[in-house]
Amino acid sequence: MATPWRLRTGGVDDLDLLEPLWVAVHQRHREAMPELAPYVSDAETWRARRALYEQLIASPDTLLLIAFVGENAVGYGLTHVLPVAGSWIEDTWVTGDRVGEIESLSVLPEYRGSGLGSELLDRLERHLHERGVNDFILGALSGNSDALRLYQRRGYQPTWLYLSKFAGRPRNSR
Repeated sequence: MATPWRLRTGGVDDLDLLEPLWVAVHQRHREAMPELAPYVSDAETWRARRALYEQLIASPDTLLLIAFVGENAVGYGLTHVLPVAGSWIEDTWVTGDRVGEIESLSVLPEYRGSGLGSELLDRLERHLHERGVNDFILGALSGNSDALRLYQRRGYQPTWLYLSKFAGRPRNSR
């Protein structure tokens, strides 16, 4: 059966297409872990994320893939390469000199479970392999169980856990 989407490479000129897709990720974070509130607004999360993407896309090793159904963007993935030297990786794990980071993966709710996320990951990982990068990292919110299941099925393992204590967050009574 043919997939309902088509993928194409994107660039800086396509960033505005990503806003609703990133905001969907941000909203999923809020839904998955409301106890981590307060969250920044949708406008603020996109402002910061867009600036990050502009910076990353400037690197020749970065790949942005956008999935379309018709003319509508329904998902995307972005990966880039970073040096292991000077990172949190080098003092603990044996890896190559560079690691590929799956910076973002977003699939609109109505396309989750369709295989689109797996196809995006396949293509992002292939891109990294073609650049001689065979070690990968990605981040996921600990409460985003659907994303965690996808990543773990594909061989990703929990590696590093950040804990936070933000002044604006009410203290948990536990």
